[in-house]
Amino acid sequence: MLKTNAQLEVKIGERVYTLNLPSESPLGEVHDALFRMRSYVIEKINEAAKVDAPKESEECQSCEGQ
Repeated sequence: MLKTNAQLEVKIGERVYTLNLPSESPLGEVHDALFRMRSYVIEKINEAAKVDAPKESEECQSCEGQ
């Protein structure tokens, strides 16, 4: 069986990011998929920020004593 796919490609700096999708994908579904991916990435960024926040507050408290 042969299938045709579409590929979106974006170069940022030296990295190339690609999104592969079926060529018959409706643009609305592509939008929904990108939104879900974006939400996932934002969630991971927020989780990482929560882990780093206590470290930053400890550093700031040690700076105040100087």
